[in-house]
This record gives sequence, C-alpha cells and structure tokens, in this order.
Amino acid sequence: MKPKSLFIFLLAFASWQVQAEAQQLFTVEVKGHGKPIIFIHGLYCNGDVWKETVEHYQKNYECHVITLAGFGGNAPKLSDHFLETVKDDVVAYSRKLRKPILVGHSMGAFISFWAAASAPGVFEKVIAVDGVPFLPELFMPGSTSETAKPMATATKARMENQTPAQIEEGQKQSLPTMITSAERIEQVSKIASKADANTQAEVMYEMFTTDLRKTVATIDCPVLLMGAWIAYKQYGATHESTVKNFEAEIAEVRNHKVEINDTARHFIFYDDPAWFYEKLDGFLNKI
Repeated sequence: MKPKSLFIFLLAFASWQVQAEAQQLFTVEVKGHGKPIIFIHGLYCNGDVWKETVEHYQKNYECHVITLAGFGGNAPKLSDHFLETVKDDVVAYSRKLRKPILVGHSMGAFISFWAAASAPGVFEKVIAVDGVPFLPELFMPGSTSETAKPMATATKARMENQTPAQIEEGQKQSLPTMITSAERIEQVSKIASKADANTQAEVMYEMFTTDLRKTVATIDCPVLLMGAWIAYKQYGATHESTVKNFEAEIAEVRNHKVEINDTARHFIFYDDPAWFYEKLDGFLNKI
C-alpha cells in the first residue's frame, strides 16, 4: 500500500473508532494494572460507587469502571431496548480485553448476567452483587414477563419526568432500606440527582419485563451471586428463604455459588466491606 493510501486508510479507521466509541452507551474510567475487571453500577448510580472497591483492587487488577448514558450526569441515549443495547456494548468492549471479569451491582448484575450469557468464551468470571436475572420473582413469586408488565408500566409512569430535586428526595426516602450509613445515603442521593429520570424509568421497565432465568444457562464461566436480606426481615425474609430464592434465580447456571450476608443491606460493599472483600477475593483467587 502506498504511503498516501495507508495514511487515508489509517485516518478512516481512526474516524470509525471515534464514531463507534461515541455511539457506545457508557463511558469508562480505567485504573490499575493486571487482570481486567469491569465494574457496572446500579440504578440511579454511577461508577463513583465503586471508588473504595477499585482502590482495594487496582494494585493487582486493571479496573474498568463503567458509567452508563443517562447516569451520573452522562447525556442520555434512550431507546426502547436500552439495556439490551448496553449489554451488546459491554460485550463489544469486553472483546477488546483478555477474558475480563464482570462485577455488577443490582442493575449492573442484571447486565452482567445478560452479557455473559450472550458471549460464551469472552468472560472469565461473573460476580453479581444483590442483582438477579429476573427481579419481579423476588417479591411477586410466580411472575412472568407478561404478568409483571402492569406493575412495570405503572412504575415507569411514576418515575418518568422527575426533576433532580424530586429524584434526590425520593432516594433519601428509599435508600435507608438499601444502605445503613446516613453519610452513604446522602452520597448516593447526590449521585442519583444527576441521573436522567426517563432513562431510570425505562431501565426499571425493561428489568421488570425481561426474564433471563433461562437465558443464563449459556453462561460458561463461574458465577458468584452475593445477596442481602436483613432489610426485609420485617416482611418475612430469612437467610434460608433468600438462599432459596437466589439459588432458583441462577439454577440454570452450571457453575455458580450463592453467598448471603446477614447484616448488610443492598449496597453490600458499603455496609460490610470486610465480608464483601473476603468473598470476592476468595472467588477471584479460586482456580
């Protein structure tokens, strides 16, 4: 190839790469060196919630911290199949890395399950932090995508078009069931106020109406599912019932392990970091 032709080719390729990254439904911050780990946050959150976790692991791992479009101040790129597109983008991004590990919290766990199920051979391990393949089953036993649709529609309508102040106040009301520390509740509420309301509403609708419990059967790497239950003790939840429910959610995953925390709430890495790191370290180091 002549020098001029080579230059034009490289320029076109670089332009294509920039366009592809611009269309990607998330931004990424990379810290550390070593085996790649991709961290995916939950609803209303952004990559900042993984700050301490990244500090714990960045000496030995290359941490890729994702923040989705419409979260944490990132411009929204909303569609009717937002999470599926995010899943596809996570897979495409992961193919550039060497057998990355996926760590997802809540919504991030849902995306991680979907990505790993869609791309056998791409991921080394999956760690789901209090997130499951089909959310409605946890509080409406016997649910299907169809039976959950009325609640999904009502929830979406309630969440849409909220102002930042309304989102922040709403999070301050709901987060005490998910986080023990008042300081952390304030921190996450502030992050939530930067989220796009309509993106959050669409995500919740899609999580209510997308059942991955059979889909995860194609996951070919080890999966660790960490769960919490103590915040729902007053509603009849127990350690045993939570183990049973979580095991049922990932029963189709051939190589899986469920670990249930007895003191932490939904943000396990905030409420009981010692337990979180112990279980995560053990899983990461297991051959």
